[in-house]
Amino acid sequence: MLTLHHNSQELGICKALIIKVVQIKKVFFFASFAVLMLTACGGGESTETTEGTDTSTVDFSDMDELTLADQGLNMQIMLPNVASSTGASIEPTVEHFDGDYLWDVKIGNQFHLIIEDFGKEKNKVAEEKKRLDGLGKIFVIEYIIDEPKVIMYKRDLHEGQGGKTTYHCYGETEVDGYTYVLRSQEDGNFRPIIEDMVKTIRSAKQIEKQPA
Repeated sequence: MLTLHHNSQELGICKALIIKVVQIKKVFFFASFAVLMLTACGGGESTETTEGTDTSTVDFSDMDELTLADQGLNMQIMLPNVASSTGASIEPTVEHFDGDYLWDVKIGNQFHLIIEDFGKEKNKVAEEKKRLDGLGKIFVIEYIIDEPKVIMYKRDLHEGQGGKTTYHCYGETEVDGYTYVLRSQEDGNFRPIIEDMVKTIRSAKQIEKQPA
C-alpha cells in the first residue's frame, strides 16, 4: 500500500509538470505569433501618402540653386552637388531649343531631369498614375512617394520575366499660370539619383520679379 501511495504522488507531480510545460509552450507560441505579425505589418518599403510636403522642411543644404531664365523659363530649381572621380564639382547643363517645350537638365552621365511645358493642362500627376495603371500587365509598380504633386515609384517586370528594378519620379508645378512637369527618363535610374530628383522637383518655383 505504501508503494501505491508513493506512485500516486509521483503521478500527480508528473501531471502538474506536463500542464506547466504545455502552458509555457502556449505563451511562447502566442508571443512568437505577435512578433511575427508586427514584423509583417512593418516590413517592406514605406510609402509616403501625404497631401504634400512643405518645402521648408526639405533639406537643400547639399544642393545649389539654378535659374532657368536664360533658357526662356521663369523657374528656379535646386540641384545636387555632384563631384567627378577627381573630386572636382561637375557643373549642370541645360539643353533647350528656342520654341521647344522641353528642357533637359543634366549633371554628368547619370542625373537627367526632363522639364516639359504642358500649358494650361492640370492634374498631370493624376494622369500619369492612370497611365501607369494601364501598364499593369507589363510592370509591377510600387509607389514610394504618392502625393498630389509628386510621385516616386519602383518598377519591376512581373516575376519570371527578368529585367532589373528601376526607380522613377514625376511631378508638376505652376509657373506664370502654366503647368510644367518635371520627370525622370523613361528608363529610370538608381534610387539615390531619383531621390535627388524628387528634391529638385519639390524645390521648383517661379522666379519672383524684383520690385523696380
